[in-house]
Amino acid sequence: MPDKHIITTLEEKPFDSLSGDDIASIDSHIAICDPCKSAYEAARVATGLIQARTAETVEVGPFFKTRVMAAIRESRLSPEEPPLVRMWRAAGALVSTMAVLLVMLAGMTIFSESPDSQIELTMAASQNLYSPEYVVLERGDLGDDELANDQVVSTIYDLEDGDGQ
Repeated sequence: MPDKHIITTLEEKPFDSLSGDDIASIDSHIAICDPCKSAYEAARVATGLIQARTAETVEVGPFFKTRVMAAIRESRLSPEEPPLVRMWRAAGALVSTMAVLLVMLAGMTIFSESPDSQIELTMAASQNLYSPEYVVLERGDLGDDELANDQVVSTIYDLEDGDGQ
């Protein structure tokens, strides 16, 4: 075993289950290998600590059994909440917040003015009623005294041609 380290042997088997032949080969190997000697000592100390800890007996308090049995009885006697109630308790705040947000957004959508309406009012107040853009684009209703689209277009082009453009 001089060419094989004993660390693998210590990791494969519990320290207590090592046979006499294993211990003899380990003793011969740790005489020449310091890392394996450290691993062997650590395994020996750890096994001793585990055995000492398992040998200890812990005394429970005099009312421990009574308290445990009372808790078990209480859990059996108390009715279990329905699944819907447990789910609401877990997600109620989230669902409530989402519902309030939905109502607020719906109200804002229904009762708010569109931003285009304010712009249209501002533009209508500042527009010249006789400008070509207003006559062509904005006035859809033609009365008896108003010009037709053909007349407006011809007037616009005549004005541009008259300017020399």
